[in-house]
Parts: sequence; C-alpha cells; structure tokens
Amino acid sequence: MINKIVEQSISNTPKVEGPIPVTETSHPFSAANYARKPLDLDLYGYTEEEYFLSGTANVYQGETELELKHEALPYKNRIMIRKPAPEKFSGRVFLDIYNASNGYDIEDVWRRSYQYYLERGHIYIGVTTKPINVMSLKNFDPDRYESLNWASKERAPMPAVINKHMSIPGTEEGLAWDIISQLGRIIKGNDATFLDGYNVEQLYLTGQSQSGIYLNTYIYFFHEFMVNIFDGYLNVVGAGSMRTLDQQVKPEGTFSSITQLIPENLKTPFILISSHGDIELFGQFGDRGSVLKALNETDGPIRHYELTSSPHTDPASPLIPDNSEIVKTKNPPKILDGEYHYEVNSIQLAYYVNSTLEMLHEWAVNDVEPPQNLLIDRNEDGTTPIDEHENGLGGLRSPYIDVPIATYHPNAIADPEQINRQVGNVNGSMTYFDKDKLNKLYESKADYLEKFEASVRSQETEGWLIPEDAERMISWAKEQAEKLF
Repeated sequence: MINKIVEQSISNTPKVEGPIPVTETSHPFSAANYARKPLDLDLYGYTEEEYFLSGTANVYQGETELELKHEALPYKNRIMIRKPAPEKFSGRVFLDIYNASNGYDIEDVWRRSYQYYLERGHIYIGVTTKPINVMSLKNFDPDRYESLNWASKERAPMPAVINKHMSIPGTEEGLAWDIISQLGRIIKGNDATFLDGYNVEQLYLTGQSQSGIYLNTYIYFFHEFMVNIFDGYLNVVGAGSMRTLDQQVKPEGTFSSITQLIPENLKTPFILISSHGDIELFGQFGDRGSVLKALNETDGPIRHYELTSSPHTDPASPLIPDNSEIVKTKNPPKILDGEYHYEVNSIQLAYYVNSTLEMLHEWAVNDVEPPQNLLIDRNEDGTTPIDEHENGLGGLRSPYIDVPIATYHPNAIADPEQINRQVGNVNGSMTYFDKDKLNKLYESKADYLEKFEASVRSQETEGWLIPEDAERMISWAKEQAEKLF
C-alpha cells in the first residue's frame, strides 16, 4: 500500500513559475555575480535562472520502513539552474541538494566543482530542501520569496529565535523527499519547462555534508522508486549518518541524525567521498566507524573514498556569497580567506569530487567499475595515525601528501573564535616546511616540481584527476615552489 502512495505522489507534476525576473532591486540569493568574487557566467556561455515549483508532497515517518504521516501537503519551493546553450549541452544534469548547515542555501557542490560543470557543458540545478533556508530567503528578499511555503499540518507561530536544531515549528522538513523525486522525474522525463530544448540523457543526485546525510536517507528509503530517474548518486563529505524522515527535535542531534543504513537491492551506482576532517567532525554521530566498515563490505554498487589529510570544507572558495548578501538572510557573516590567523589547507577535495563524478558517469553509462574503497588508517581507539611529516596514512592519497611541502591539518589548528560554533571545526590548516626540511627532501626546486608532476600524471592516468585539474594542481605547485625554495 505504501508503495502505491509513494508512486502516486512522485507522479505528481509540480507547477513551474519562472524564470523569476532579475531587476536592479531583486536578484536570487547565491547568484553568481553576487559571490565574494563574482563569476561572469557569460564568459562560459552559461545562463543562470531561478524558478519556483509548487505542488503537493507527502510526509513520511518510520525508522527502517516507510510509513505515511501526512498526505498531499501543499508546498512552494525554489530551484536555481545554470545551463549552457542547448547545442553545448553534454546531456548530463546534476541535481544538488542544497546544504542548510549555516541556515541558508549553501551551494557546496557547485562551489567545489563549478569549473567542471562549466568547462564540460553540464547543467547544474540546486534545490532548496529545508524550511530554515526558506525563512532565510524570505529575510533576504521578502517580496521575491514571499510565496514560498513549507508549512506543516500542525500550525505554530513563527519563533523569535531559531533553536539549535534549526527546525522551525509549524513547518515540515519531511516535504523534501517527494519534492526531490518530483523534480527528478520531470527533469529525466524531459518534461521540465525550464529545460525546453535540452535532451537530458543522464541525471545525477548529489549532496554535501548535511545534504549528504539527506542523500543517504533518500537513497535508503526511495532508491527503488527512482531506478529509471537517477542514474547515479554522489555523497560529498556526508558518509555515516542519516536523518529522520519527518521533522523532529531530539536532544541528541542537531538535526535528528541517526546511523546510516545500507540500502538493499540497490541498482544505481552510489559513490561517497569523504574528507579526513569528517572523522573528527562527525565523531558525535554514534558509532560511525562500524557504519563505514559496513559500507566497505557491502556487495552493492557502492564505493567509499576518504581523501587523506583533507578538510571538510573550503573556506577559500571564491563563490561563497558576499557577506553583504549573507547578512540580509539574518545569519552571521562568514570569516573570509585572508581573515584567518592560520594558513588554509590547500588540499583540493574538489579535484577528487570532479574525478568521482566522472567515475560515477562511466559506471552508470558504460558499466566501468571504479577502484575499490580507500579508507584512511585508524588506530584501535579510532584516531588516525600520521607519517613522519604529520600527514595521514592510508586512504585516497594525493600528490599534496605524497610529495609534501607542508603538514596538512584536516581540522584547523585555530583559535576558538575562528571555529563556527554551530557546525564545528570544518576548516583545515597547514604548516609549510622550513627550508632545511625542504632541502633534505628535495635536491632543488626543480626536483620537487618533477616529483610532484610525476605524482599528478600518475593519478591522471589512473583516473583520479581529470586533465584540467591536473594542470591546476601543477600550477599550484609551481606557485608554492617560487615562495618556498
């Protein structure tokens, strides 16, 4: 019975409104030209559009099996689209679950991988998936976003102060699942008016951090209904946990997190890429080690890679919304790169997100299986051992640590005031080697660059780096060498 209810709700076609006009006084939150370093999408032949989707969605509950809580609640939500001209379209669409950890829409996967999308003709679509984000949109531009609606069946007054769980009484976070499914269905079926003229061949669902936890939940409960809709799933730095299906407030979790469950009979490829920094960040979420072990041992089409010594997030990303935009949402401004008292960790998880997106595509379309799981070494107490340079051992290793010029801390060595009290220490820091140590490791600047490039080319050959990112990594090494040697 529940399957028929879910299938019926997924089959509902949301009403599409837009593109929502951009004027001198009104623009979308997180628009590319309002980033802290504005991005001119015209240079890539891309357009950016915002749309509103409205319809009805069910709310589900249950810990291991779906149960219906509320049926057909009305909603109105927003999506952001960045797309090339139809003739430049690759055929791939990436639907991204916006992160809500800062209380507003965070375009994490876009910020990491925007060059990958733009240079290869892919379409990126971000979808708002939590009421707290909707409230921030309404704060940002009350007139533009006034009609958005994630109301629950049980009404409640708007709170004066948001609680630590970032859940708003009278709203319903559980609307997210059917919203994602309905959106995915019209995109893959080429029924989305916002993609008229585009022939969608593959559709991939992504999520980072809290949104990766949403993705784990979505896959476990809904993958069987979406076999012909989503061609693959990528979880970025969100392995090990799930959230409850419906909106709840529990004292033990910031957003009702529970242990990740392994989906049975999964037919769709699913890759998880984690950072080293996740180990400390998510230590609060139960026995995460046993969950990662279970992921490692599953027979399903699942792969998990942990990038050694890498941080959870990238505070140096140029596409973080400008602080003048963030404060309009009534959330605190971000500490920007250059304002930290430490050197931000240079390991670019983004490059490995890009390569795993390529691996996911090859797995889905050509049945080319990616490499086996690669996990960071653990001590018996769950901590991670380090090498003679104080970098991590095991896992997916990058040229940064195999040909090192620094110690890379996955969680920043930081003053308390530079740690986000809401989400913890998600940044990484680094300490460059002094000249004496560099001279012991390398005969010269040229020797370092030769060894670094050899490591990069090896990973490029193995598929761990796409060519564009291999060149970016080599350019980075040249810049650092000029400063250090």
